[in-house]
Amino acid sequence: MHAASRVRAPSKVVILTASLLAAISVAAAMAPEPIVGPPIAIGETGVAVADPLVPVPAETPCVVTLYTADSPTGTFDDYANHPFDYTPPAGCAGPWNKVVFKADYNVTTGRQFDRTASVWIGGANIYFGTTQEPSASRSPSWHVERDVTDLSALLMAPQAGNTSLYNIYNSTYNGSITGSAELDFYPATPEYPAPRVPDQVLSLSSDPAGTYANVSTDGTPLARTFTLPSNIDRAYVDVVAEPQSGDEFWYSCGPDGYIALTGCGGTAFREAEVTIDGKPAGIVPISGWVYTGGIDPYLWRPIPGVQTLNFEPYRVDITPFAGLLDDGQPHTISVGVVTGDPAFQNNSQYFATAATVLLYQDQGVSQLSGALTQDVDSGVHPVQTNTINPDGIHFDFDVTSHHSLVTRGYLDTPHGRASSSVIQDVDFDNSQQITSSATQYEQAIEQSSSASQRSYGRPLDGPANATTRWSFPLDMDINVQVANDGSETQSTNVLQHYAKDYSEGGPGGHFAFDRAQTDSAADTLNFDPNGNFTGPTGQQASQGYVFTDSRGGCYSRTVDAVAGAVTQVDDGTACHRSGSAGRDR
Repeated sequence: MHAASRVRAPSKVVILTASLLAAISVAAAMAPEPIVGPPIAIGETGVAVADPLVPVPAETPCVVTLYTADSPTGTFDDYANHPFDYTPPAGCAGPWNKVVFKADYNVTTGRQFDRTASVWIGGANIYFGTTQEPSASRSPSWHVERDVTDLSALLMAPQAGNTSLYNIYNSTYNGSITGSAELDFYPATPEYPAPRVPDQVLSLSSDPAGTYANVSTDGTPLARTFTLPSNIDRAYVDVVAEPQSGDEFWYSCGPDGYIALTGCGGTAFREAEVTIDGKPAGIVPISGWVYTGGIDPYLWRPIPGVQTLNFEPYRVDITPFAGLLDDGQPHTISVGVVTGDPAFQNNSQYFATAATVLLYQDQGVSQLSGALTQDVDSGVHPVQTNTINPDGIHFDFDVTSHHSLVTRGYLDTPHGRASSSVIQDVDFDNSQQITSSATQYEQAIEQSSSASQRSYGRPLDGPANATTRWSFPLDMDINVQVANDGSETQSTNVLQHYAKDYSEGGPGGHFAFDRAQTDSAADTLNFDPNGNFTGPTGQQASQGYVFTDSRGGCYSRTVDAVAGAVTQVDDGTACHRSGSAGRDR
């Protein structure tokens, strides 16, 4: 369950996007696949997103049903885990070209908060997102997808599964949530060969079936100790850190001394960190997700924020630690969330966290040896600047951070010594201007968050180099005005922009892609002098998605909405403008 809207608002609303491309490895060797988006009708009032579906080959998949919406497993009217059993597809043995998770959700008309939804198999996270909120006249249905090909090794054998969607269902919160889920397995063919995937998939979850852990901000991290195979030559950690409770609106938090003004403390800086045996191993920037009940529910009808319904894991390259992990001894991998504020006193602020370890092994040998040779961490040292106007009405809060981490290691292999280096840089800036008087409360937030990860010299079958650049800026303005008669308005404007580009090169060739997502929304809530909500005005929203890759693939879509209904859908405009051979339909 998520916290209530930060500023006064009616019952919450949520929207989910269809999931998209995971990081693509050895994609240059594969035939291009068409990239298409789900159909969206003009006038749609339930859910509308610009995201494409997961691209798949022109083959018939083998389908494994995980659970159905008419079963107890797929009916989420309680606050419990829902177990299921996973069995690999009969007569469709791997390796597979692609494995795609697909789910469909529905909420009945009524009142319901946005809820966190997750699906797990064998302890590993398959899907993580939030739900769309209903209204008295809207029963939203939506579809999500996620490319889980990298989890193929786990899916080769029967596993215990779990899905959770903790939902308070009673006479007040009477929106019933149901869902169905499946895995689609696309057999490898000469045209669509099987990609190189991790040989082992391990979860930091202590539950054999899997579930997320609530990691308190600046508290005890999620951790698990493993004795790993001794022939690891590449390794990664996928992390999802979802802000919850007092940290749902972490981007609006302020210094501890001003919690009464901002609603939460610890400053507005958050960062997740991966460690191995206590040594810094990776930096994970926190995504600027806003749920569909956030701030003003009408902002997100029918277009949600970026990734609101389908979170994308952040992948950290821990390959320089391979020589250390190959020594046959137990090693502890952990993920925590920090503020860097030594004065922070946590008050129910935490992150629902999932972490999956992906291991590649040299199948030609049983033992590799090596070492971690460098682990240089600049540390977390955010700088908070507060400017308080003498009038006691105007406040400026700014927090900035730069964090860098360099790890280097080597492996001695039958092919000689193979070195690897990973350089990570994360930059963050959150600036808030607040006006607080008897007749106005305005909080204007400008936040930039960017990260880069450069990997060099990865051994054996990995690319010789790979670079990922990531950014997730967020701008938000919340302006509450009180008129002379006591009536109030709350006007909110939100802008999100997510960008990710990836490139890799090596013996297998070169591959690169660029992705940009935008979401803008505006609305005004109106209250009479008695505090009764009289309705929204000026609601409008727009969401865009553009994807291009070095194989000539291109997808673009823009969706616009006014007064809670879709007014326009434009497909392919960016592709045609750039002259790329767009494959969107």
